[in-house]
Amino acid sequence: MNRSISFVLSLLVLGGVLKLSAQGTAFSYQGQLNAAGVPATGSYDLRFAIYDAVTNGNRASLLLTNSAVPVTNGLFSTKLDFGAVFAGTNYWLDIAVRGDGETNFTA
Repeated sequence: MNRSISFVLSLLVLGGVLKLSAQGTAFSYQGQLNAAGVPATGSYDLRFAIYDAVTNGNRASLLLTNSAVPVTNGLFSTKLDFGAVFAGTNYWLDIAVRGDGETNFTA
């Protein structure tokens, strides 16, 4: 009886270990977008970058563009993945947007 209890406990412990996985670098970002002072609705391209200072900083990541992000009543949600750039340093997120048919991004 002791052997079967030990075997079952071993299976439970190993099963828990096998389900463990490392946390990835992606995260969800939610925001609010206004156009001409009112909540925006539509599809927008959003461009993100990480900087090491609020002003005159150096970009610490590649530019990340999420195309055709749906915005409803000003609210949006999108996934961001800058890779392994976060290592305890303070960073600032730069966000730019462009609407449907626009060629330039606006910060």
